[in-house]
Amino acid sequence: MGHDEQQHLRRLREIAGWVEDAGYRGALIYSDNTSIDPLMAAHAAIANTDSFVPLVAIQPIDLSPFALARAVSSLAHLYGRRIDINFVSGGFSRDLAAQGDTASHDARYGRLTEYATVVRELLTGGMVNFAGEYYNFRRARLSAPVPPDLFPTSYVSGSSPACLRAGEELGVTQLSFPLPPQEHVGPDAPKSRFGRGISVGIIAREDSAEAWRIAHQRFPADPEGATRMKLLISAGTSSWQPQLASVSLPDQAPGQTYWLVPFRYHHTFCPYLVGDYDEVAQALTTYLNGGIRTFVLDIPTEPEDLWSARIAIERAVAAMDAAGSRPHATAGMDDNT
Repeated sequence: MGHDEQQHLRRLREIAGWVEDAGYRGALIYSDNTSIDPLMAAHAAIANTDSFVPLVAIQPIDLSPFALARAVSSLAHLYGRRIDINFVSGGFSRDLAAQGDTASHDARYGRLTEYATVVRELLTGGMVNFAGEYYNFRRARLSAPVPPDLFPTSYVSGSSPACLRAGEELGVTQLSFPLPPQEHVGPDAPKSRFGRGISVGIIAREDSAEAWRIAHQRFPADPEGATRMKLLISAGTSSWQPQLASVSLPDQAPGQTYWLVPFRYHHTFCPYLVGDYDEVAQALTTYLNGGIRTFVLDIPTEPEDLWSARIAIERAVAAMDAAGSRPHATAGMDDNT
C-alpha cells in the first residue's frame, strides 16, 4: 500500500486517542464506496485504545447479516470489547449504482429493517429461522454469541418517514442531521418512542468571537464547494440533504448559533453550533428539550474541539439534570483519513 498505510493508521490512532482522552464514548466510523472498510477501521481502533467504542456505519449491500454478526462476535471474544452499529440504507446514488442496487428509498429501509432484525437475533445466540422479502435464513446460528455486557447499541440513520418507521419497528434510536434547535421542540417536531440523536459539529470557546474566528478560518465560503453540494443534492436519494438546504437562515446573524456554512459549501455534511460555552449550551438544551439524547460530533480538527464541546455539553446536561435524563455523546471519525 505504500506510505498511505501508516498515514491511515496514524490518523486513526490520533483521533481515537483524542476521543478517549476527552471522555467520550467513542466515534462514528463512516462508510461509503471511497472509504476503507469500516469494520477493519473499527478493529484497528479497538486494538489501539483501552475503552473506545466504535460506532460503525453498516449498509446491507456491503455484507450479509451473518457476516456482520460474526464480525461483532469476533471482536467481542478477541478483545473483550464492543462495537455499536449505525444501520444506514445508503444515500449516495453513485455508490448504489456502482453496486447494482436499484431498490427505491423506502424499499431500502424495508430491507434495512429485516437486516437489523436478523443481525440482532444472531447476536443473541439463538437459532434463527427468518423468512422475509429480502432475507431468508434456516437454522442459522453463531457458535459464539456476544456476551450480554458487550451487546452493541444500535441506531438507524435518516430523517424520512421510512427511517422513522424502521427505528420504531426495530426499537432503536434514530440518528439524523438537525434543523435549527427551535424546530426540534413543539407539537410538530419529529418524535420517536426510542429516542433520537443528531450529528452536529461544535466549535465552542470561552469567547464567542474566538469561536467564530476559528469557524470562519476552517470553513470559508467556497463557490465551487457550493456548486458541488447542489449537484450532490440533485443526485442524492436521501431526504435530509434537501431539508438542510431548505433552511433559510443567514450565514451568520447576531445571537445565531446554528451555522450551515460548512454544509452549504461542501466542507462537511452536518450543521455546526458556534459560540461561547453558554451560547452553545443553550442550543444543546433546546435539542434536549426536544427529545434529543444522542449527539454525534463532527470530525475534530484538534483535541481542543472535543474538550470545549464537552464543556458546553456538560452545561446543557446540568440544566437538564432535574429531568433525570442525560444525553449520550460520541465523536466522528472519517475512516478515509
